[in-house]
Amino acid sequence: MRPTMDAKIKDFVSNHHLLALSVLDNQQEIYTASCYYAFNEERLSLIFKSSQDCKHIQLAKSHPKVGVIIAEDSKNLRLIKGLQIKALFRDAQKSEVTLYYKNFPYALLAGGGVFGLDILWAKYTDNTLLLEDKLTYTRN
Repeated sequence: MRPTMDAKIKDFVSNHHLLALSVLDNQQEIYTASCYYAFNEERLSLIFKSSQDCKHIQLAKSHPKVGVIIAEDSKNLRLIKGLQIKALFRDAQKSEVTLYYKNFPYALLAGGGVFGLDILWAKYTDNTLLLEDKLTYTRN
């Protein structure tokens, strides 16, 4: 049974659309790319599109455990909100491809593949909540 993700985390992920994806190359160096995503709340995964030939896709296929950041930009410390994620890269399922194009219909005009990032662990920071501990999620 999968643990439940806190509603505040789900709301944050649902209300944003850009992630930073970090992958490892064969020399254990980090490579990062920005991608638009749709949130698959049922699977607790992030769905994104990219060219099959892009470096970050090729590296994620070789090293499927990846890092993700979704954050709001603010110079005001009290307004900082963001999510640090460990995820598992995979090809998207047919229903997820449909979900992605529902959110980004203009992406139908471009080539590329649709991929999934299953959230394995997440730590949510929301300084507006004044929480002593960060909210976390861990998939079993």
